[in-house]
Amino acid sequence: MFRKDGRLRVSHFSLLGLVDFRRLLSGQFVSQSADAVTSVVMARAVLFSSADGPTPQLLMQAVVSAAIPLFIGGPIGGFLADRLSRQRLLVCGQVVRSLLVVVVALAMFGNIVPLLLGCFVVLQCLSRILYTARSAAVRHVVRQHELVVADALILITGVIAGVTGVGLAVALMQIHAVVALAVALSMHFAAAYFYDAIRAWMGGDGIASTTRWWFALSQFGCGKTRYSLLATSVHRLGVGVAIASSALWLDDVSGRGASGYAMALAASGLGSFVGSTSAEALNERIPHKNLTVLTYLVAGVAMSVGFVTGSSVSVVIGLGVAAAAFQVLRIASDATIQANALKGSCGRVFAVYDIVFNSSFLVGLLVGLQVSQDIGPGAVLISLVPFFVIGGVAFSVMRRSPAAFSDTRGSGHPTTRNRRLARPSL
Repeated sequence: MFRKDGRLRVSHFSLLGLVDFRRLLSGQFVSQSADAVTSVVMARAVLFSSADGPTPQLLMQAVVSAAIPLFIGGPIGGFLADRLSRQRLLVCGQVVRSLLVVVVALAMFGNIVPLLLGCFVVLQCLSRILYTARSAAVRHVVRQHELVVADALILITGVIAGVTGVGLAVALMQIHAVVALAVALSMHFAAAYFYDAIRAWMGGDGIASTTRWWFALSQFGCGKTRYSLLATSVHRLGVGVAIASSALWLDDVSGRGASGYAMALAASGLGSFVGSTSAEALNERIPHKNLTVLTYLVAGVAMSVGFVTGSSVSVVIGLGVAAAAFQVLRIASDATIQANALKGSCGRVFAVYDIVFNSSFLVGLLVGLQVSQDIGPGAVLISLVPFFVIGGVAFSVMRRSPAAFSDTRGSGHPTTRNRRLARPSL
């Protein structure tokens, strides 16, 4: 159950001592904070200006708004992250974001709603592209045994950046929306500066033979990569069903409209944050396969306790625990995908992985919404218990062998020394 090998221990604070990783994290924080500021300003102007409404409508709205950047920006980001210099892509992406903020300000001044909608879509797609580039670049900035804690810090930073950006937007909009956009503009330039200051080679500049999609897709036939993709996607599907059915169940219990949706969303977000902070400690002590099984069983138990007690608080806590379990699994799987992707294909491999497990979540929301309306949310919630238990049993017997591909990096590759230093089983 627990690791017996002498693994190198890495703390969150020790990783912050790496200058290049700190610059990458700083660029991400400033960039995502600026994104949040722009999104709030645009939402205030025209998009989703009200959080009220029936829960089914809000769930469908969440699915649509997430699907567009996922299926458009994801594949583009995967290709560009392998074909172009990832550092140049991140820097230029911030410049493009700055220009889009200027367009948003002009569109708001002229009250051009179609242009605002277009900017919203482009900004969301660009965020997905740059997310893929950052994720593919992480393994070049830290050593392999540091990937789990690096991915955890990146997700924690994203949450803090989102909250900071929203708070900043609300405060600045008390003055004027243009002031908020001007601050967002300057923050994008600051993020470009942080990315440009990174001295490590971040990957990209791929050659034609390794930037073909078949080369990336074929890697999912290998043990660890396939296992991580399936385990993360199936668990994410269950969490999506849990969020939709819990939101509808809480609606029925409280009878207060969209309060169920807000409570489910808050529980999921808090659980994800807790999972991000505890992922490294768990991964240090528990092998990946055992950890995968544990996250399934914990989610199943949490959902069963929440339903059996029949308490709204128990359901919310159960949903939060299931979300935390998924986040622990997701961070470990992220590191495995990054560590095992072959030279010149990490961008597309990670993009495929990201698209599949996030698509599973959207499908889970739709399935949970539809089935809950047909047979009732309570029945769906209790059906999730055997779903997670069976999933845990299945992944406990599934083979998780090393990748069948050989890493063809030469001795001159910037990350070869780091990869030889430690080769844990991620």
